[in-house]
Amino acid sequence: MITPEVVWLSLGILLLLVEVTTAGFWIGFFGLGAIVVGVLIWFALVESLNAQLATFVLASVLPLLLFRRSLARWLNRDKPIVPIGDAAGQTAVVVSEIGPGAKGRVEFQGTTWDAEAASGERLAPGTRVRITHQEGTRLFVRSS
Repeated sequence: MITPEVVWLSLGILLLLVEVTTAGFWIGFFGLGAIVVGVLIWFALVESLNAQLATFVLASVLPLLLFRRSLARWLNRDKPIVPIGDAAGQTAVVVSEIGPGAKGRVEFQGTTWDAEAASGERLAPGTRVRITHQEGTRLFVRSS
């Protein structure tokens, strides 16, 4: 039988699994909020749907606003953050082929970016490249 606590707990676990596969660090707070509601229903501390929804909002949004920034900083403390304006001279790895006059994609700081070869050369996936400059969200690279 599907009961409200099973629904909330299942939703919470699903949202936590989605958080693990994404890099935003937002969804996990809603997963924890859903789990809190499921546990409170389990112990008969919350019964009506309005109380469940209000508890979910409070248990999700309040910790999100209070702890997300410091928790994200703590989790990423070992990763040096290079401001993208200082990307010139940094290295990246080609993830989809970059051809003469055709853009591809590179991985830089754990994220993929549109990229073009600054010299018009062909760059295969897996090639380490050096970033020469940036225009908007596109990086211009050359083989290193």
